[in-house]
Amino acid sequence: MSDRKRPVNLTMSERTRSRIEVLKERLDSDSLSEVIRRSVELLEVLSERQSNGDAIILRATDGSEKEVIIR
Repeated sequence: MSDRKRPVNLTMSERTRSRIEVLKERLDSDSLSEVIRRSVELLEVLSERQSNGDAIILRATDGSEKEVIIR
C-alpha cells in the first residue's frame, strides 16, 4: 500500500467536527487530517484484534473493567 497522500472531501455533522477538534487539542495534533488518520489506524488495529478473538478491555482507575465491542 502506498503512503502517497491524496485529498479526500468529507461531509460531517457539526457535532462530529467538534469532536474531532476536541481530539486535535487533546492529542496536540497538527491537523484534523492527522486526527482522522490516527483514528482510522486505531480502529483498524482494534477491529482486527477483535475479529481474531481478542477482547478489548477498558480498566478504570478504580479497577473496574468493561469490554468494548467494535461493530
